[in-house]
Amino acid sequence: MKAIYYLALFLFPVGLSAQSNSTNFIIPKKATINFSDVKEDYFTALQCIEKPVPGGIPDKSKMNLNAPSNAKIASPSGTLSPIFLGKNFLGNPFGNSTPNDNDIAVSNNCKIVSVSNTLIYFHDCVVDSSKGVVSLSAFSTPLGTFSQAFDPKVAYDPIADRFALVFLNGFTPATSTIVVAFSQTNDPKGNWNFYMIPGNPFNNNLWSDYPMISFSQKELFLTINLLNPGGTWQTSFNETVIWQINKANGYAGQPLTTQLHNNIQYAGKNIRNICPVKGGSTLYGPQQYFLSNKNFGVNCDSVFVIDVSDTANAPGQTLTVKLTNASVPYTMPPDARQTLPHLFATNDARVLGAFIENNKIQYVHNTKDPATNFCAVYHGVIDGYATTTPTVTGNILGHPVMDFGYPNISYVGSSSTDHTSIISFNHCAPTVSAGCSAMKSDAAGNYSAVLGIKNGTTYVDVLSATLERWGDYSGSQRKYNETGKVWMSGYYGQLVGTSARRHATWIAEIGLNAITGINEVKENENASVFPNPFENLISVEFENKNAETIHFKLFDVQCKEVKTLLSEYIKPGKQRFSFTLNPLPSGIYFLKIFSDKVVYGTQKLVKQ
Repeated sequence: MKAIYYLALFLFPVGLSAQSNSTNFIIPKKATINFSDVKEDYFTALQCIEKPVPGGIPDKSKMNLNAPSNAKIASPSGTLSPIFLGKNFLGNPFGNSTPNDNDIAVSNNCKIVSVSNTLIYFHDCVVDSSKGVVSLSAFSTPLGTFSQAFDPKVAYDPIADRFALVFLNGFTPATSTIVVAFSQTNDPKGNWNFYMIPGNPFNNNLWSDYPMISFSQKELFLTINLLNPGGTWQTSFNETVIWQINKANGYAGQPLTTQLHNNIQYAGKNIRNICPVKGGSTLYGPQQYFLSNKNFGVNCDSVFVIDVSDTANAPGQTLTVKLTNASVPYTMPPDARQTLPHLFATNDARVLGAFIENNKIQYVHNTKDPATNFCAVYHGVIDGYATTTPTVTGNILGHPVMDFGYPNISYVGSSSTDHTSIISFNHCAPTVSAGCSAMKSDAAGNYSAVLGIKNGTTYVDVLSATLERWGDYSGSQRKYNETGKVWMSGYYGQLVGTSARRHATWIAEIGLNAITGINEVKENENASVFPNPFENLISVEFENKNAETIHFKLFDVQCKEVKTLLSEYIKPGKQRFSFTLNPLPSGIYFLKIFSDKVVYGTQKLVKQ
C-alpha cells in the first residue's frame, strides 16, 4: 500500500480543483446579551470518564508511526536571539470538562477574552486584574434550551475594534447549533449580539463539530466539520464546510448574510479539517486562504491550499483547491508522555494555526519527532501560494526530553522583509508536568531557544483511563498595536488540594524584547476568579447502558423542581456530572438523574 500511495503523490505533485457548492442563508439575531445578565451560574459539566476520546481516533499502539529519516529537526538550543516572557498568569480554571480547548483574543486596549471548554474568562491586562468568569451555557441562557456548549473559539477584529465568539451546542442532527456572537463595542463585558446558525444546515442527518475562525477585512470565516451520528471519528466524518459571514451585520445586530461553501473536494474526496489563515500584521481581504492536509497520514507531504476569491456572493467569486507537497513529510503524532503510565491524546496532524504576511503563509500542527519518537511541532512555510505551483518548506521542532503539541503561531515582524513569528505550544514529559512554551522563527529554518512559560504542578488525571485529553487547540494572537508582542493561552497541570490533578489555562505575554511589568501571578489565585465559583463543586458518577437523553434536575424538600441543570443526549459509558449549588440559598436539595426509561439515581445534597 505504501508504495502505491507514494507513487500517486509522485505522479500528481501539484494539482488544481474547483469543485464545490454554495448556499445562501439569512440568520436573524436571536438575542442581545450582556455579561451582567448572568444572574445564576451552576457551571454544569458532563464527562464520559471511560471513553477519553469521544467518537474515537486510531489506536496508535497498533500503527507504524515511523517518521521519515530525512526530516529536518530544529535545535532546542536555538540559533536566533531569545524571546522574552512578560505578564503571565492563571486564566480559565478547571471547568469540570475536558479537553481544555484554549483560545484567546486581546484588544488594542488590552481587554482579554480567554475561552476553554465550558468557560469564558475576562481579564484587563492594563491593570492586571481578573474581570470574572462565566460558563458558556449561562452566558447563552437567553437563547433558550441548550444541550451542552462546547468547542469555543474567540477572535479580535483590530479594524472594527470588536470581538467575535463562536461555540457549539448539541451532538445530534436534531440539537446541533453553531452559536456566533459579536460584541457591540470593544468592551467584552458589554452587549453581544447572538446568532444561532444551523448545525445541520442541509437537513441531511449531520451535526457540526470542531470550529475554526478568522477575520478578513469585511467578513468572519468559520470552518466546521459535518459528522454523521454514531461511529468512530474516521467513519463519522462527512465533510468540512466554510461559512462566510458579513461581520458588519453582526456588530450592528442586523440579520447575518452568509454564504455556505460545501462539497469542497480534491480528486473526488472531501477535504477534512480546513484551517482559516489569519492576517499577520493586520486583516486582509477580500480574498481568504485556508489550509488542510492528510491529518491521519503516516509520512505524508500533501498540503491543500484553498482560496475563496471574494466576499460572499460577489460576482465571479471562486473557490479553488490546490495540492502541493512539503519538503519534509509529516506523520500522525504519538500520544504524549506524562508521569507514566499517564498519557495525553494528540489526536492527529491537522493544521492548527496559520497566518499570511509578506507573500508567505506560515502554519503549524502536531507531528512526530523522528529523532526521539516523541510528539513534536511541524512548522511549514508556503511560498507562491497564489500561483499554480506553491512550494512548502517544512521543519520539525522537537526536544530530546519533552513532548511538544497543540501549537499555534502568530506574526511578530515589523517590515516587508521581516518574517518573524512566535510559535507557542504545550509541553510535557515523564519528569515535566504539563505546561506551555514558545520559540521564535525567521521562516528560513532558524529558531530561538525554547522559552519555558510555565510548568505544571502535577500530571493531569481527570479521566478514569490513563489517556487524558491535551487539546484540541491552543490560542495565540498578535497584539496588533504593539509590534513584537503576542498573547497566548496554553495548557497547565494544576494540583488542587492534595490529590486533585486537574488542568487549567495559563495566559502569557511574549515579546521579541524584554517586557517590563508584573510577571507571574501565583497559581493559588484560583484566585484569578473573584469569587472562585468552583470552591463547592459537586460531582456524581453513574453509568448508562444505552445512548439516550438524560436529564439532571434539582428539587427542594417539597419535591418542587428548582432547576433543570442539563438535558443531554449521551453515548453509553461511565459518566461524571459536575455542578455547583452557589446560586442557591442554604438548604436541602435533591439531584435526580433520569431518562425517559431509567432513573439512574437521586442524590441528597446539603448546602450550608
